[in-house]
Amino acid sequence: MEKEKFKIWLIRNGYADNTSISYSYAIDKISKHLSEKRNENIDVYEINDLPIIKKLVESYSTVGNYSKTGNEGRGTVRNAIKAFYKFKENAEDISYELADEEIESEELTDLSITNFSYERDLKNSMVSQIAELFPEYKIFGNQNEGVEYLIEGKRIDILLEKSDGELLAVELKSGVANFKVFGQLSMYLGLLMERFPEREIKGCIVAGEIDLTLKSATKTTNLISLKTYRMKLELQDE
Repeated sequence: MEKEKFKIWLIRNGYADNTSISYSYAIDKISKHLSEKRNENIDVYEINDLPIIKKLVESYSTVGNYSKTGNEGRGTVRNAIKAFYKFKENAEDISYELADEEIESEELTDLSITNFSYERDLKNSMVSQIAELFPEYKIFGNQNEGVEYLIEGKRIDILLEKSDGELLAVELKSGVANFKVFGQLSMYLGLLMERFPEREIKGCIVAGEIDLTLKSATKTTNLISLKTYRMKLELQDE
């Protein structure tokens, strides 16, 4: 139950669906790691003592005893325990009407998992077709560094690079993308501008459908473009 609460808290606080799932499983990874290290069964989700969780944040930080584990998934484990600390820190301010929301939470979780799986497939397909879909760009960095590019604890789905140095941050949504995606991508662009002040930075939202609120939001800037995708069905023998 606590794991589901954590997922919902992440989504309600602006984290992307795939991030909420990644972070929730990262806490499981920490539980397993601690259990092996201490030779006892430890479930981090059951810990409510903030000082103890704070020590875990320090242990999995870049300078902590478990920094190697904290760095896994490009820092996903480290960022997950930091988010978990904030979640527990604000637990008293969070009102969960479990009786009324239990079904809703289960539906939200199922939907999140479905969306995550679909977006993962979409991302993999797009990565393999970058040369066709974005002919002027290539994936940023070496060894697909631009795929799920990590910046200040946030993940950009795909970061592309032009020959002249221009960067294009691509945000993928498997379903309908609304104005909230605009805010999310705008934040990514701001972070990229801070990290690469000498480069031109742009963004592109790729979704199954573009909501009118998103179209209205993008009228305020020429830095973000909108595109919809069409998936091709292929059959494979088993």
